[in-house]
Amino acid sequence: MKLYEVTNGYIGFGVVKVLAIAKDKEAAIKLARRRFKEQAKKCPRLYDEDYYNNLQAKCICDNVNEEWVSEIRDE
Repeated sequence: MKLYEVTNGYIGFGVVKVLAIAKDKEAAIKLARRRFKEQAKKCPRLYDEDYYNNLQAKCICDNVNEEWVSEIRDE
């Protein structure tokens, strides 16, 4: 399993993203889409379908079965 950071192109106080552990990029996007849809349903006037349809996934850890630490980030 791999760790993915999935973003949707929106910016709040920072980039709007979720983290997903999945076997591949497509599975991570599928999982993330469900979470973004849940958020969009809470405020339908604020979010359209782009909020959960235009997702980008980036693998940030290739193997979550081993120890891992991210780079330092100041966003």
